[in-house]
Amino acid sequence: MHTTIVRSSLPITFHILATTQTNHVLMVRGSHEGVDDGWVLPHGRLPDGRCMILTARELLMDSTGCDRALSEVLAFAPTTDDNGHLNGLAYVLNGGVLPDVPSNAPKDGSSWVPLRELHEPPALYQYAIVAAGQRRMLPLLVNGDRPEATFC
Repeated sequence: MHTTIVRSSLPITFHILATTQTNHVLMVRGSHEGVDDGWVLPHGRLPDGRCMILTARELLMDSTGCDRALSEVLAFAPTTDDNGHLNGLAYVLNGGVLPDVPSNAPKDGSSWVPLRELHEPPALYQYAIVAAGQRRMLPLLVNGDRPEATFC
């Protein structure tokens, strides 16, 4: 049984939510087409033939310097175009809740941002933040099984 997605007709994206008990969230500076998007969750697109967990862990390490276990899903959302046609799948992966902001600073371009500074997060992020606060999680399964990377 394969736990990687060899090929998908839909783009699969992921966002990583790591928080602290002191109400901070790990974020990176985002930009789209040269425009600064401000603070956003670390995120990426899953390439064909890659394990989502390993891809997300690599992205998190590269963009923030933090390594977190990412085998739980906080939120999942299908994405649609303007006509309502399904055009992608988005996951919010659980980066865990730390007791406090770590003493070692993340890489440049990333920071532990206080939640009170997030005035209007996108709906998917908002749902994930609420779900994380209520400790609701679903295991990340591919074909009904946990990917081997879960146990690394």
